[in-house]
Amino acid sequence: MSINISFGGATIKRPGAYSTVDSSGMVPVTPGSLKVLAVIGPSGTGATITPGTVAYFNDPKLAAAAVGEGELLEVMNVAWRHGADLIAVSAAAVTDPATAPTDAEWQAAIDLLQPEEVSGIIPITTQAAVWAKVDTHITLMSNTKNRKRRRAFYGHAAGTSIADIQAAAAAIPVERGLLATPCPLVADSTGNKVVKPGYYMAAAIAGIWAGQESQQPVTYKLVRFDGLEKIYIGQEIETLLEAHVCPIESVKNVGFRIVQGVTLSTSDDLTQSELSVSTLKDDMSANLESYFETKYVGTPTVNGIEVTIYNDLVSQIQGFQKNGWISGFVSDSIKVSRNGTVFTLEWEGIPTLPINNFLITSHFTLK
Repeated sequence: MSINISFGGATIKRPGAYSTVDSSGMVPVTPGSLKVLAVIGPSGTGATITPGTVAYFNDPKLAAAAVGEGELLEVMNVAWRHGADLIAVSAAAVTDPATAPTDAEWQAAIDLLQPEEVSGIIPITTQAAVWAKVDTHITLMSNTKNRKRRRAFYGHAAGTSIADIQAAAAAIPVERGLLATPCPLVADSTGNKVVKPGYYMAAAIAGIWAGQESQQPVTYKLVRFDGLEKIYIGQEIETLLEAHVCPIESVKNVGFRIVQGVTLSTSDDLTQSELSVSTLKDDMSANLESYFETKYVGTPTVNGIEVTIYNDLVSQIQGFQKNGWISGFVSDSIKVSRNGTVFTLEWEGIPTLPINNFLITSHFTLK
């Protein structure tokens, strides 16, 4: 008899543990290297890496020899400077430099990442059409069946207006995407500050995200560049945040700072709109899947197994709290039920939220 279970919007047909998240009970609030990154794009001058393959690097010198000099290597170096460790490279094949790469070549490079274990993707392009391909890939690979739980970090072209940035964000209103702005300035070998495409800024944010614990927000973390193409004023920053764009600001005597780590999701649900909380969902789901799948799938349903599984679930949840992934959980919500060979596990927890605001009122009197 084949397995045929409806769960998480999908029909499960193979053994294993599958996890989904219900955040409908989240109350909107008014005013976390630990992950592998991947870069997709054409390789540089002198590259020895073979297009059509995925290679991993955590040493800039080895990467330089394989990837070649160019934007792909520069973006990897930005991510490394900001905390990333292991970076996968999917080099797009380029048959005609005048059209480098074509839509088909971009798609082939994206598809190469399907079996890989990567969490964050940085496409080395500002083309909305390629972003859409990456988003389709991430949606597919992050679904209940494929369980890869990926997200992308995008950057716009130099000279893009706020209106066009808003439009670009509106075209991909997804939890698993982040759009960074503005473009950074990078000093060249002569000291001149050159505007780089926004995916350099996206790589900085991705590097920070990859190199810290998931419950740590990227909010208010510093990015290391030589300047910003545009210094946003407060009203412009609010406009960008309302458009679900992740802005960087210039702070006197401090540096260039991420204002808030927001995803492209238009939801008021912080488990979707806050990068750190959204990441925590992925980590907890993946941990539960891995634990119960490794320990139980393929073993017999001995007498009292439900109690053993229940106790293990409680232990896992307590571990989440100890690690700072959740601030608490509802004990009575923890349930384990069985239907034949299928065990259903449920629980309710409070994810760790970032501190985003202080509202301070000072009262003074003269006596």
